[in-house]
Amino acid sequence: MGVSSSRVSRDERAKVTRHRIATAAAGLFVDQGYVNTTVADIAHAAGVAPQTVYFVYGSKANVLAAVMDIEIVGDAEPTPLLQRPPVRRIAAIKNPSRRLERIVALACEVTERLAPLYELVRGGRVDDEVANLLDRHEDQRWRTLRALVELVEADLDSAINADNAADHLYATLGHDVYWLLVRRRGWTANEWRRWATDNAARYLLAQPQ
Repeated sequence: MGVSSSRVSRDERAKVTRHRIATAAAGLFVDQGYVNTTVADIAHAAGVAPQTVYFVYGSKANVLAAVMDIEIVGDAEPTPLLQRPPVRRIAAIKNPSRRLERIVALACEVTERLAPLYELVRGGRVDDEVANLLDRHEDQRWRTLRALVELVEADLDSAINADNAADHLYATLGHDVYWLLVRRRGWTANEWRRWATDNAARYLLAQPQ
């Protein structure tokens, strides 16, 4: 039995509404901060009623979670990062140095997209729901890096295990380090990426004798 066109239409409209709300919220969070942005502000910018925002997301913190999810993968599609074509292409690279370089590049892209929003959100940690959101996000960030490390695990230095490698990438590619070097010290994004890539290669990979 096929899916009715009316059902498809409803699902598509719901998807569009979710994305419109998240897009409007992202702009407001960056422009005026998370704490100063209200659900009414988001609804007005998205062209929907405040009740719609609550119906779709349940809370402002859940809207923020959706915005962060979009920034992680770069679009509103529900496919997780680890299941996307770029990760499959990385796995197919034969040279371990090149494979690690692409892992770092992918993680750098995510950090660059999230860093401005992440810094703004820190002011919202007075909200327990936001604090829990950031904790969950950081846990997921480490687990994602740990999964990516498996793509170079056989080529790691013998003194380093996969958890150590994930910890190193977790710190090197963190939003704090990005913010300090790029925003505070004036590095370009390319300089930060080169530093992160070189740092990871020197520390993680077995060096030729």
